[in-house]
Amino acid sequence: MSINLKLPETRKLNSCLVVAPRGSGKTELLERTLAASNQEHFVVLPPKIFESELVTKPRDYFHNKILVLDDLIVTFEGMSTKQRQQLVNFWTKLLEGGYARDRNAIVNVRTIVLFGLASEQLDKFREELMSATFLDRVPAFKHNVTPELKREILEFRATQSADKKPDLKLPLPDKIEDREKIHVQFPHSKEIESKIVEYALELDNYEVQSSVRAQDYVKTFMRANALLNGRKKVTESDLHLYDLIHPLFLNSMRELGPEKLILSVIRKNPKGTDQELIESSGVSRGTFYKYKKKLEQRGLI
Repeated sequence: MSINLKLPETRKLNSCLVVAPRGSGKTELLERTLAASNQEHFVVLPPKIFESELVTKPRDYFHNKILVLDDLIVTFEGMSTKQRQQLVNFWTKLLEGGYARDRNAIVNVRTIVLFGLASEQLDKFREELMSATFLDRVPAFKHNVTPELKREILEFRATQSADKKPDLKLPLPDKIEDREKIHVQFPHSKEIESKIVEYALELDNYEVQSSVRAQDYVKTFMRANALLNGRKKVTESDLHLYDLIHPLFLNSMRELGPEKLILSVIRKNPKGTDQELIESSGVSRGTFYKYKKKLEQRGLI
């Protein structure tokens, strides 16, 4: 929904990388549900597309559109490392507003991307070519599909007709025009702002996003959720909904080292006693005090 928000130029739209195990429904969600239900706003990218092909597309192919690529692994397979890096670099720059190479240039675009990636491949490709700059613009969220959830999915599918297609129509205008973007008010609330700061710091600690981008991301999410529900003013309920998905972003990164873990726990509960913080972090007393002293010496707490 952020595609239809009126935002300051410094604020970017909310893209994301959907991470889940193979066969858990990424294609069903991105391509067969969202894109199929909103064809005027979505562009489904071919599974194998190179930077050299994308740069020749007209501006309208990207502008005010939501681009879907349900499996980056299929896209990356068979590409050289240089080709993969070119592709990632293309999206990194385009999401900032434009991309140029040789005589081809795509400028002044507002684009959202929704990419899918198998969780089994996340760490490999994050290390090989997904730079922190790319993931700052396309943060990953990871859904852990448990055996119980798999059973629920199978039982639900058993009750559905094979001919019945899921429908998730978004309340977007027939054609999104720049001049008709919607401004959604944000409340002046110290409590809400304080909570968002904590979320942003935690996302930064987990290296999901830089703190400033994370702060903007959460606020844009809240505005988009208000718009999804027919409101032009954010309420605390939008923050409560973000609270439900926040752990999915944290899930996308590796476990924190002890220093970052203790820093995160202290920042989440600054008034907690040492005993409470030790229990919350799950580390030994010796480890806790060792890293707490280091954090104090560095002025981080």
